[in-house]
Amino acid sequence: MEEPEVARPGQGGGTFSALRHRNFRLFWIGALVSNLGGWLQVVAQNWLVLSLTNSAFLLGLVNFIGNSPMLLLSLFGGVVADRNSRKTVLLITQNAQAILMLIMAVLSFFNIINIWMVIVIALGIGIVQAFNSPAYQTIMLDLVRKEDIMNAIALNSFQFNLTRVIGPGIAGVLVTLVGVAVCFFLNSLSFMAVVGALLLVKLPKPVRIVEKRPMWEEIKESLSYLKSQVALSGLLMIASLFSFFITPYLTLLPVFVQQVFKSGPEDYGILLSAVGVGALTGALLVANISGKLQRRSRFMNWGMLILVGSLFGFSLSTNLILSMVMLALAGGSLVSVNTTLNTIVQSSVPDYLRGRILSIWTLCSVGFMPLGNLQSGIVAQAWGAPVSVMVNMAFFVLFTILIYWFIPKARRF
Repeated sequence: MEEPEVARPGQGGGTFSALRHRNFRLFWIGALVSNLGGWLQVVAQNWLVLSLTNSAFLLGLVNFIGNSPMLLLSLFGGVVADRNSRKTVLLITQNAQAILMLIMAVLSFFNIINIWMVIVIALGIGIVQAFNSPAYQTIMLDLVRKEDIMNAIALNSFQFNLTRVIGPGIAGVLVTLVGVAVCFFLNSLSFMAVVGALLLVKLPKPVRIVEKRPMWEEIKESLSYLKSQVALSGLLMIASLFSFFITPYLTLLPVFVQQVFKSGPEDYGILLSAVGVGALTGALLVANISGKLQRRSRFMNWGMLILVGSLFGFSLSTNLILSMVMLALAGGSLVSVNTTLNTIVQSSVPDYLRGRILSIWTLCSVGFMPLGNLQSGIVAQAWGAPVSVMVNMAFFVLFTILIYWFIPKARRF
């Protein structure tokens, strides 16, 4: 089978060109509101767990349990996205998450919640997310023209990182003034923004294959497709490296604050904001140049070089200002590379396989994060957070070189 033809970028169109499409504009606004609510939940849930248990281990356990279904169930989520209307799947998953958050809000409001209830609800949300994410990723091409997909992904990343910059601060004020229950309730309401957007968008009736086969057969079909598309497989391997070796630096930031800067949560907040500002800038950059890129792989490779260099510099820095600069560069380059990878994957696969392939993308780009955080924490506990980040960068570079060596086609998208 021939390598998939990658859609060529459009000729310009501007930084916000994807917002010209009514369907995408509605969905983008809904996602912005929902993600803002999501950050309220993240901060409130972490604060609630610490308040209930005073245990860093249980805090990590709740987050691990919440993320684990993505590793175990995302492939099945991809099959569901391909078998059914993606709009319908998202309506179900968004409402399910709203109900779970409402339960969390009620339990917290009446002060009857305990750690096991939090764990069960976190697991439930994780299971729903495993089916939500492939449909969410896949519907993007249904909302815009194919030549605008990179701009759409960049703008989606922009709104997510915008909420990451402002959401935690709002959550901190709300938790202090009115408590965690209000944050959970507002997050429950925020899912209705996506539901409302989905009800307003007008999509052509999806063409689905009538034959229903066992899920394992459909998963096997997608894996067979990837086996025949070695370049695409190579890029998914690189996405796995990002998930396992790169993203744990965010988990280790509080350790850097304690061990390197000898300071407290205020500097942690400053460093997180630096990452967010860099990510916002990177998302806007990609949105601006998305219609002008002729060699996406070249842009991606430069982004990886900047990312590795900035994180290596951060691991060596003992100066807060320099560390902020390094983290801003890391945030911007990580968003740029992830957006490029996502665009290549989305525009390289046939529609009937898109949900399953993007579920594999989700597995690679998100699913290995819990394992990466675990190994990074072990190394940091033994030799310190700076050593952990440096070791991760070294292995990332080594394995990326090996992938490019054995799969040279992965360098030329």
